Amino acid sequence: MFLKNIFRTQPSKKILIVSLQKSGTHLIHNVMQEAGFQGVGVGKDCRLSHFSGLKDNQYLWSHFAPSDEVQMSLEEGGQSLYIIFNFRDPRDVLVSWFHWLHPKSGKSMHLHLDYMKKVYSHFTDDELINIFIRNDKFREVEYNPIEHFRLSRVLYFHPRVMKVRFEDLVGPKGGGTDEKQTNTTKDIFRYLEMDGIDSHQIARKIFSETSVTFRKGMIGEYKKVLSTEQIRLFNKLHGDVIRQYGYELDDFDVQG
Repeated sequence: MFLKNIFRTQPSKKILIVSLQKSGTHLIHNVMQEAGFQGVGVGKDCRLSHFSGLKDNQYLWSHFAPSDEVQMSLEEGGQSLYIIFNFRDPRDVLVSWFHWLHPKSGKSMHLHLDYMKKVYSHFTDDELINIFIRNDKFREVEYNPIEHFRLSRVLYFHPRVMKVRFEDLVGPKGGGTDEKQTNTTKDIFRYLEMDGIDSHQIARKIFSETSVTFRKGMIGEYKKVLSTEQIRLFNKLHGDVIRQYGYELDDFDVQG
């Protein structure tokens, strides 16, 4: 009840959370939910008009960077627009994506997944991982998460967009720390200009294994799944993305 009273006194805000797929979207949703907010999903082309139907305690979220109209509104000022961009080490995203689309995976949320699992069943695990690393597609509309790291750099490099790393938000249950998890949660509400929120209490509740998309939620899982050759191939094709998002290449690549 206390939190709800706080948010009734807050001015209306246009909040958009962009969370790349397999980057712990449930974590940031749980942060907002514990603070009394409700997420409303929007597709690939979020526009300013999508904010018009929201209530004061609602925010928009998407897996994709918004339209140019929304991005340009950051420059206009006075729009009360806040964009939070959530991402994860691209190599861990790759591994999570591999398990998500694996033919033996029990996860099924829509027809596209079911269809592609039947296609992927004709490949070994190593072949399938290499397909994902190479962005090799079977259909024009097929999705590959690594592509969207490149397309979303427009958010990563903009100074008025808040950047949230999975590694900082996941906490000790996912290989992170309590300190980073609490500080990141606190930074989210500081960015949103919201006071009176117990970030420590919220941070303790955000890691949830009940999310439909949850598998392990661990930092550095790729080191246990990818072979040295696959890591080298990933770094060769996408090393620029790893560096640009602030992650480090593995030592054997750095040393040549």
